[in-house]
Amino acid sequence: MKKIVLMLIAGLAAFATQAAARELRVGSECTYPPFNYRSPDGELLGFDIDVAKEVVKRIGADVSFVCQPFDSLIPGLLAGKFDLLAASMSITDERKKSIDFSLPYRSSTARFIGPEGSDTKPLTDDGQPNLKGMEGKTIAIQRSSTYETYMRDKFPDANISLYDTVDNMLLDLTSHRVDLVFAGPIKLANDFLDKPRGKGYAFIGPEINDVKYFGPGVGIGLRKDDGSLLQDVDKAMKAMIDDGTFKTINAKYWSFSVLPATKN
Repeated sequence: MKKIVLMLIAGLAAFATQAAARELRVGSECTYPPFNYRSPDGELLGFDIDVAKEVVKRIGADVSFVCQPFDSLIPGLLAGKFDLLAASMSITDERKKSIDFSLPYRSSTARFIGPEGSDTKPLTDDGQPNLKGMEGKTIAIQRSSTYETYMRDKFPDANISLYDTVDNMLLDLTSHRVDLVFAGPIKLANDFLDKPRGKGYAFIGPEINDVKYFGPGVGIGLRKDDGSLLQDVDKAMKAMIDDGTFKTINAKYWSFSVLPATKN
């Protein structure tokens, strides 16, 4: 009997150690403020980071982050470098061919910005692509993004300049090396238009809300063979939204809700 008790105690101790040691690795770009970025002293911050930390905490695991360029995040996930993606990645049919996504936790739309008073007209009055209005213009877009896919499909003859980060796109806009920047409006307003360096620039044309290209929103990415983990992530996400924790995180960054309209 004593031997059996000792074996049970040893087994329980091993189980407890395993449970305590569980860690989920989260991949992110880490250069995309205010969503995911490093502070001057190296601390990883941002909306995506806060959401991921809360989700993993509710799952009952420890969290660590792996930073790498946006266009290598899905390959890195599939290669097992990390378990989740939290990088403001839009849920699209194309991406869903290779990975799964959680419930959306942020809206996903697009918009152009350029100099105030610009004669460039990328969209017609009813929001349709205006090919003639883009003639002779150079548009800055982040590489391997939904914005690049949209631009190549809707403006096949446009002069596109690809960048690894939005910050570099904005630098080239203010240096007059490109005519327009095409990206997410929350990012553009937060990092540029609402800042002193954005003086003299404005949104050009209406917001583009095309689910075919930008999906129903931004979600956490997972491998397709992690169905159980997906259920855990969705359960945690829904609980965060229902109990007000998500609203508190949201309020750290914006005075308005960034949840997709159906989730508000």
